[in-house]
Amino acid sequence: MKITVLDSLGNINRNYLPRLIADGHDVTVITSSQDRVDAIHALGAKAAVGSNRNVNFLTETFKGSDVVYLMITGINPMSGTDMWQAAIELSENYKAAVQNSNVRNVVNLSSIGADNPKAGILYMYHFMEDVLNSLEGVNIAHIRPVGFYNNLFANMQNLKTQQAIFSSASADITRGWASPVDIANVAFALISHTPAGKSAKFVVSDWGTGNDWLKALAENDIEAKYQQIPVEALTANMKKIGIHEDTANRFAQMNRAQENIDEFYANLRATDYHLGKVKLKDFAKVFAEAYKK
Repeated sequence: MKITVLDSLGNINRNYLPRLIADGHDVTVITSSQDRVDAIHALGAKAAVGSNRNVNFLTETFKGSDVVYLMITGINPMSGTDMWQAAIELSENYKAAVQNSNVRNVVNLSSIGADNPKAGILYMYHFMEDVLNSLEGVNIAHIRPVGFYNNLFANMQNLKTQQAIFSSASADITRGWASPVDIANVAFALISHTPAGKSAKFVVSDWGTGNDWLKALAENDIEAKYQQIPVEALTANMKKIGIHEDTANRFAQMNRAQENIDEFYANLRATDYHLGKVKLKDFAKVFAEAYKK
């Protein structure tokens, strides 16, 4: 098959691209950086350099593809971007490119919360799901992972300087975490065989509390304390460092939604979600290696 994927050699792509290529597929990887071209070619894939804001570029790159893999990417909240509006614009770009290129199979990396209007910033992923689902005669498979383990790297500096983890969530709340490896396994399966119609698959690698994370760190010789901070303080700090006001407020809404964990994960738990193999203790080892460098 001819397969085109977004997000260059990101954390998820690098885990499934070699498998697609080994299976003999003709793979094109879209990247915004010329610097990534050699690495893409080294994998055995083709590189297409351009912007996901350019509908004509996307259309021409998608043409002839049996499957395209999409995601909301390239949005940097630290630049003051309104992530909500950017998601709307990207979604319309992708819809137009898929429609204009006559692609018939799409795998879309969405998120937990895409189907929950109370999920704050995470609900921005519904824009992508809705516009793609509106395409007639196109098979659409959405992947909805829970929070990425990699988000925990944001704790690194505070751990090193204050031996503390700061979070708006209680240390006793059980949250879902996902590894790029487990998400990649789902992406590989759906790209290889995109199911007919419109579908969604939640992905969880492990469930764990803040206290579980502290224990996993301690097992890797990282001692830390957990400090819960008010959502309002977190939001104020986000605005102070230049994050768009609406974006910061929607992150606050997301944090509040996660305080009611049964409601937040209700739709996920009602499905046959994919439970991956990379557990919290496994990621703690990866985290510890980076911490000790």
